[in-house]
Amino acid sequence: MKVARGGLLNAITIGVLIALMSMAYVKHMMPVLEEAETVKKEALLGNFQRIVMQARAQWIRTKNSSVFIYETQVDPSGTLSQNKRAGTSVAMNTKGWPVGSAKGSSNPCDYLLSLAGDEVGSKMHSKTRKQNSFLLCEYFIDEQPWFTYSAENGAMRNHYSY
Repeated sequence: MKVARGGLLNAITIGVLIALMSMAYVKHMMPVLEEAETVKKEALLGNFQRIVMQARAQWIRTKNSSVFIYETQVDPSGTLSQNKRAGTSVAMNTKGWPVGSAKGSSNPCDYLLSLAGDEVGSKMHSKTRKQNSFLLCEYFIDEQPWFTYSAENGAMRNHYSY
């Protein structure tokens, strides 16, 4: 009988210790995971701005209603290179700012964000509006404003607090 109680006590003690160690690990890892999410969001914003400016530069050069932009890589030394086999056509407005896919898209705001990279989880969505007759994209994460993009002047406004 004593052996059974001792074994049960040992099992409970080990179980409690494992639970405490797991909680300490989770408590330690949560800030790391949150920081990783923040970095991912910031990188996506930077890529979005780079895509907008890349399309703008092509429009300044050609003045076409659609421009072709290529996948761009930055190597460790900071040198830019373009993959001429991977690119897409972007529709431009009369002021030279991107307004969606040149091939047409049901949601131009989602299309523009897709050019910048992966979505930030399933809780991300956009709203497409018009402001002064120009495209205005509002992006949200978990129903909280993330950033806006105006095709009137290319302005991006970050609403997300880190």
